[in-house]
Amino acid sequence: MTHAYFCPENPSESATGVIPSEIKLASGFKPWNSDSLAISRANLRRLVNNGTLALEAARWCGEKDRKDGWFFSSQLDEPTDYRASPYFYRFDISGLTQKAWTVLGDIGAPEMHLYLDSDDLDTATKIAVIWMASPMQLLVMSPVGVNRIDLRIGKNPDAWLPLEDYNGN
Repeated sequence: MTHAYFCPENPSESATGVIPSEIKLASGFKPWNSDSLAISRANLRRLVNNGTLALEAARWCGEKDRKDGWFFSSQLDEPTDYRASPYFYRFDISGLTQKAWTVLGDIGAPEMHLYLDSDDLDTATKIAVIWMASPMQLLVMSPVGVNRIDLRIGKNPDAWLPLEDYNGN
């Protein structure tokens, strides 16, 4: 995996916004309940330890773009339908690999897959999960900086533009 793709289903309810200037102002994409790696790590541990990670993932996948999410949703395949937004994004997920839940100790989440870019949660800079019922949807728990996001405007332009280089809206 090298990229995940993002285009909100309901742009007016998205935590990350849809306009490139909003995403740049927010310093990239992040879940509502996290604005740092430390908080993302703590959120993952909390949800796994209290046994609610799969429940929250199922809830999120059913009601995306809620303003209280632990994740933001992305697709592992580039969608052909860009929905209502003229902006479409991809971001770098290189280094993410599936890890055994034992990296968190004896507790796991049987309906979930864990993805980190490290063998240790405390050193991971990319944190995501996949709910097995929705295997092509990467639920990202860690912030994604502007420097890892590319932008495509319109339906089918030829090239991706690094978001940090975009000077329009």
